[in-house]
Amino acid sequence: MFVANRDLMRAINRFAILHTIRDAESISRIDISHATGLSRSTVTGITAELLREGMVREHDRAKSEGGRRPVPLSLNPDGAYTVGVHLSVNRITVVLMNLQAAIINSYSELLDPGNLAVEPVVEKLVQAVRSCLWDSNYSRTKISGIGIALPGLIESRRGYIYYIPNYGWKDVNLAERLTQRLKTPVYVENSANTLVVFEQWFGFGRGVDNFVLVTTEHGIGMGMVFDGKIYRGNRGIAGELGHMVIDSDGPLCRCGERGCLEAICGNNAILRDSEAELRNGTWARIQEGPLRIEEVLEVARRGNEALRAIYRRVGEKLGIALNSLHTLLDPENIIISGKGVLAGELLFPYMMRTLHQGISFDEPSPTRLLIQQWEPTNYARGAGALVLQEIYNSPANRIVPML
Repeated sequence: MFVANRDLMRAINRFAILHTIRDAESISRIDISHATGLSRSTVTGITAELLREGMVREHDRAKSEGGRRPVPLSLNPDGAYTVGVHLSVNRITVVLMNLQAAIINSYSELLDPGNLAVEPVVEKLVQAVRSCLWDSNYSRTKISGIGIALPGLIESRRGYIYYIPNYGWKDVNLAERLTQRLKTPVYVENSANTLVVFEQWFGFGRGVDNFVLVTTEHGIGMGMVFDGKIYRGNRGIAGELGHMVIDSDGPLCRCGERGCLEAICGNNAILRDSEAELRNGTWARIQEGPLRIEEVLEVARRGNEALRAIYRRVGEKLGIALNSLHTLLDPENIIISGKGVLAGELLFPYMMRTLHQGISFDEPSPTRLLIQQWEPTNYARGAGALVLQEIYNSPANRIVPML
């Protein structure tokens, strides 16, 4: 028992040192000792270990007013690599990332909408990961882990999927299946929570103990951080903001209820209402094929009033939902993310109309509203951050991966 405790304490001390170096960006061993409360000998031993592993690197000696000048340490961006994967409605996106979450390479491939059963999609995912690594000339042995982001009800500790409506999957142990194929630690998480992880470690949530992140896509998702930890609820599926009923007489939602937020404000709802306006003759198509949200956005930006009115209603309803979140949770930051942010000026001014004064884009407000710039790789990058979180995180808080 003493050996196990000693190993655990060393692991915790290692985390504290690595975390301190990351936060400081450049710091000497003596300053690490002061910041962590660890002895100089402990810091010296563990940093020597981190140097041998390539996790940190030394720089030229800093200036000193007397005596031997201290040697600054910083993270080595190439000290570890992770892979992040996002499974969306119709596409697999893969990114290869370094220790500081910079994307080294990305790979994307369309899914066959007529073949979304578990085994074909898993096979596509495995091949997409391998293609991303081959394109980058990286082998699997260089990868610390693989993170998977999916829109659905997921128990992240086991990597277990309860339900994914996009694919019709139920009760699938995805982490186990992927680990058998890829022979690498695998972490599986709800898409919104992967964005939360990225923001917590590298973005708007860094250094913030209480914040929520709302995603606007085909549906509406949410991730929450309370007291510095992601809140997942009793079964690990908390945050289904899109299925909060805001109009009991509203349109039917895919969950079977009426008037859910996503049935009014999600991109699917915008497409539904846009198609209705198309049938009414209030606007004309500018592209061929199935109607896509990008086409609706373009026509709305050109000034079509019927489509602009749809976005106006969506913005006002989103503002009402954010008011409820603010009243219930009192977060320091509310981060808006997802593809829906591309609506920009069509959406946000009307959202601000229905927000009360406690939420603002301005710094002095009790709760700050922040818009995450949208990139197609955002969710995959968040999935890669799942693995980085485990590298940076305290052993007491880590998720045990499937391996």
